[in-house]
Amino acid sequence: MIKTNMVKLAAMLVLSACIVASPKLSAAAPSKFTPELMQPNVSVLKIGAGKSLIKNENEVQLLDVNQETLSKPLDLNQKVLDVHVLAKPTKVVILTEGAPGRIEKHVFNENGVRLSKSEYKIKAPERGKVKWMAPANGVNERFMVQESNQFSLYTSSGSLVAKYNAQPNNSIYEYVNVVDWDVSAYPYLAVKYMGQRTMADDYFISIVNLYSKTSTEVPGLEINRQLRIDPQGRLNVWNSYNYENITPANAAQPDPTQKQTFHSLYNISSGKALAHHQSLFQQVPGQASGGWDTQLAGDTVFVQDLGTGLWSLYPTDGPVAIAAQQTGLGKGAKFIGYEPEAKTAFFLVKTDGSAAPELKRIPIE
Repeated sequence: MIKTNMVKLAAMLVLSACIVASPKLSAAAPSKFTPELMQPNVSVLKIGAGKSLIKNENEVQLLDVNQETLSKPLDLNQKVLDVHVLAKPTKVVILTEGAPGRIEKHVFNENGVRLSKSEYKIKAPERGKVKWMAPANGVNERFMVQESNQFSLYTSSGSLVAKYNAQPNNSIYEYVNVVDWDVSAYPYLAVKYMGQRTMADDYFISIVNLYSKTSTEVPGLEINRQLRIDPQGRLNVWNSYNYENITPANAAQPDPTQKQTFHSLYNISSGKALAHHQSLFQQVPGQASGGWDTQLAGDTVFVQDLGTGLWSLYPTDGPVAIAAQQTGLGKGAKFIGYEPEAKTAFFLVKTDGSAAPELKRIPIE
């Protein structure tokens, strides 16, 4: 009898432990900040006050800067092709490559709860990119597919709307390749090229009108530049440079005695510049070190002088600095964003003795 009661008691204890533990097992614990998040190809998209999306190559996570936590990755388990944040109401739209290679669209709310999933007949290219174009001006959603120098625009049903061969006619280069691009609304496309010539690579960006098949080159030094079209349909172009980089004598190089344009904003339909941000980044006397690091998060530009370590924040569309010549930040930080209500900038930084980065808040006076 005593043995039977002991067995029952043990069973009850095991059952009670399972009941208590079950919510913890099913709940999604916040993810750790990983070293991979510090990479330059990791992008940050702002969702709203205190919340952002962190996107690396095949993963999208929600970041809450107030809680200083990353959520688990959004439930995708597929190759991520494109990510957008829509407003009013706030939604996150993610394109993925499903089976067998067809494009899928996943829609989440700002808390990462899935709202819908759609599958399309359009196939993702093996080597290339796909971007989603939101409905606008009475036109339904569309999809731009790029493979090599060829761009194809499709409706959601898979019908081909337009094709464009982005191979430029430029005789000074041995080869010219598309290395990046962005699109917002038809008919404008922004394309970044790399032109290869003897012992040097040049980078240049063109705005293409798909309707007229004409293009306008964006001015600027032919060093590596990044591009992004913002939710208002304006083209952001920015660059970084390290004077320590070893480059051929005939390659494009900035003059450290002159001010450098590290970010520009353009009207994509006219190609007219709406804003330029410039600064002087001098080399350290007697050394080759120096240069600048520029990052974009939401509608804020971060730039750090690699020679002095001083950093500044600017609105993408205005000349007046949000914060100028600030201290207290080491080199190599990842800019997460600026919260104007809290007047605080957020960064991922590495601390001594730790491989994983930590979230750092810096109040802006």
